[in-house]
Amino acid sequence: MDSHSQMLRAGTWPTVFAERWAGFGGTHGGLVAAGLHQAVTDLLGGTPGSLSAHFLEAVPPGPAEVSVRELRGGRSASALAAIDGRATALVRHVHGPDSPTTIRPGAFPPASPLASALGPPSESSLPEPESLERFALPSALVAFGAYVDIRPLGTSRPLAAGTDPAYAAWIRIDPRAPGVDHLDASSRRLVLIDAMPPGLFAVWDRPAPVPTLELSVHFAPCRDDSPWHLVRHRTVWASADLCVDETTLHTRGGELAA
Repeated sequence: MDSHSQMLRAGTWPTVFAERWAGFGGTHGGLVAAGLHQAVTDLLGGTPGSLSAHFLEAVPPGPAEVSVRELRGGRSASALAAIDGRATALVRHVHGPDSPTTIRPGAFPPASPLASALGPPSESSLPEPESLERFALPSALVAFGAYVDIRPLGTSRPLAAGTDPAYAAWIRIDPRAPGVDHLDASSRRLVLIDAMPPGLFAVWDRPAPVPTLELSVHFAPCRDDSPWHLVRHRTVWASADLCVDETTLHTRGGELAA
């Protein structure tokens, strides 16, 4: 028998999705993904590597049970997490010595069309998040916007009928946000990486529901030196029915986070 298939573990993990963490028709997808990821972390341990989540139905607010089944043990481990047929996630974790961080002192990578709007790609060229005006997501469309603090960089704004389906911003979970105290740093990154409006909103002048159906995230080893992160987000292609967005998340100190 393959040694990786021996002593595989399984279990359930209770969680509660706060009432106001609502997105397009259900609980915000980033928070659902964070709940799935946190269940794997709490039950199986390890250092996060990646998560690929599928949202099959809206996850309502309130209590939920996450079932976790280890698919492969060993140093490069994987597990399947699910919420009652509504959402599933394949989570990969590494067990063993931590990887070194990917720090590049003072060097945020350039971001194609956004680079000119933000100036040179260095931490010192970016204004402090506290000095910028907070952008409020429309609460009638996404109630969770009250719990995400977004400070836009550059000129692109949602629903401003611009020409580029992309944004850059400082972002953090609002310190007053309920229902997130149990999430570790990696799980909180999942909330942030799915928090920006679709890039299409930057070229639209009125909102429309665009729920997250799939979310794939790769974690980079880093030090979360602040609750603030730099997010760069853009729609790379769209049809009448679907769109694909790409997002990068950096720590305030410049390390790639996800």
